[in-house]
Amino acid sequence: MVSSSTSRYSTIRLLCINTILTNLPFGSFTADASFAFAAARSSSVRTFSLCPASSTTIATTATTTTALDMVTQENNRGGGFRTEENDTTYHDQKESLTASEKYIQEALAMAHKFGFTDFEAWLTTGGDDRSLILPDTGANKYHIQPRPILPSQIFRGSCTGNPPTRTGYDAAKKLFDEKICPHLLNNHVGDDDDDLESILRDIFQDQSKRLAKYLDLPPGSEIILCPSGSDAEYIPIAIAKSLTRTKAIVNGVTQLNEIGAGTAPASTGKYFSKYAPFLGDHGLEYLAGYEGIKGVIVDAREKDGTVVDASKIMADFVHEQMANENYPIVHGVFGGKTGVRDTIMPESLGQGNDSLGIVDACQGRFTQQELKEWLQQDSLVLFTTSKFYQAPPFCGAVILPPSIATKLSNASCPPPKEMLVDKGLLAFITDKELPPCMESWKTFMNVKGRNNVGLALRWEAGLASMEKIASISDDDRTAMTIEWATSVKTMVDTNPFLDTFCVERSIISIRLAAGENQWLGMKEARDVFRWMSLDVSSTVPDASPEEREALASSAFIGQPVSVSEDFAIVRIALGVDSLLEYSKDKASTLKEDQMVVNKLGAIAKYYDLLVKSGV
Repeated sequence: MVSSSTSRYSTIRLLCINTILTNLPFGSFTADASFAFAAARSSSVRTFSLCPASSTTIATTATTTTALDMVTQENNRGGGFRTEENDTTYHDQKESLTASEKYIQEALAMAHKFGFTDFEAWLTTGGDDRSLILPDTGANKYHIQPRPILPSQIFRGSCTGNPPTRTGYDAAKKLFDEKICPHLLNNHVGDDDDDLESILRDIFQDQSKRLAKYLDLPPGSEIILCPSGSDAEYIPIAIAKSLTRTKAIVNGVTQLNEIGAGTAPASTGKYFSKYAPFLGDHGLEYLAGYEGIKGVIVDAREKDGTVVDASKIMADFVHEQMANENYPIVHGVFGGKTGVRDTIMPESLGQGNDSLGIVDACQGRFTQQELKEWLQQDSLVLFTTSKFYQAPPFCGAVILPPSIATKLSNASCPPPKEMLVDKGLLAFITDKELPPCMESWKTFMNVKGRNNVGLALRWEAGLASMEKIASISDDDRTAMTIEWATSVKTMVDTNPFLDTFCVERSIISIRLAAGENQWLGMKEARDVFRWMSLDVSSTVPDASPEEREALASSAFIGQPVSVSEDFAIVRIALGVDSLLEYSKDKASTLKEDQMVVNKLGAIAKYYDLLVKSGV
């Protein structure tokens, strides 16, 4: 028997059973047995965990025995699994879980239901609804799973959301196995989490240092880590409140419809998702302390698809707000969904005393020289590794220029305490993700038990990809990107059912024909996006051999974007993995791109037939 103190375990933290998952591959069971094993691990059906004291493993030779039978056998032997029925403390502990822990438990249970390992399940935690596995698909809203794609699949969707690359997956799993998992195993609900707290604090500090090194940040720059580019928007507002305690804050955002859907609401202090990392399903409208933030939103394009001169509008916005004695936060987007860049990246006037300039570079498609120029003009830079650098969704950062970092370290800029509360900024980040210059903020952000394991894993995956490509200079990357884009544009324009709408660095936006002189709209483009990841060859019996091969392929592309009232586009985007492959073997990479283009063309050609099939 296990002592009562030992039996006090958390169903969230005691999910380190990778050894068992390795010994029990889902492919070794029948489909029913595999699902039974997954279902047994789902808290909505029946929850079990591996006892801390157990070293028992289960043999895989008796494949006719169901996973539930194995659990029963282990319980009868007093072995390694504990269930709701045989643990008298389970229900009390379930009631004692924090909102954050309940949210994690739900995310893990859904991932386990579809057979993902513990490590893969943890990759989906600590974010918002975009990271969660959906119950009807076994993937997230981008049709992505928390594991690398199969060798037979093609990925060109780095402008939207990414499965982990093999490099990133292995690096994050190593971190999980060696540093995080042992502390998930040894902590219990209600106990202090000092070990895990300390480990994550060290991990985030190390990751910030590695990011600064890769980006070659100037001395004095600082980094705040956060769950995504959308919730990164809350951080400049809090910084603005610290820099100016008396003026009204007005936030100007550009490229509506080509920035993340969460940016506009987040820029005025609203929750952009029903879920927050440390609150779960919160039912709130505004972050605490963020009420009263006003906003001005500028569209990315006119109704006919032409690009709006947002930089000019923002210049007028800054002048007007300062004349009204308000404090403007002004955005410039350096590459939205189609890669379009505002013509001017805004500076922070008076080193942040008069305005705060924000460069939204979340796509990650910039050079180190461009980054240095933004920091030299005192701009804050929003960044993620979950676009071009292909970390799984999502992981973000706010890069502070030396001038702003210095101000935040001074007593003359006190922390905005009203915002640093449970239902405010603390719903997204803690003291562990903050840099040294924000020491005065950490007092209010240090809350035990708020540990974003998923964020640490996703950042590790992104950094591994960044470090892998570090040997290729910006100039060489730029040259290869131009060469690749030129080749793919030719493929697109050669296909009679496709048209290149625009090319912006490593993102190619494509519209699909819907009859003569007509193009598919947003509703139809969503169908295309879904079909691209599926084998739909059986729905088109009259397809040519080349078309059938393309329709059978599985390719992940960028989500559709509504760029005009008349049509939408889909996107092919080069990411870090495909750029590395292109640097080694151009022909093989372009062969994959040709397959993607062929499938897009075949889908456009047979669109009506595919719709009728109900696929």
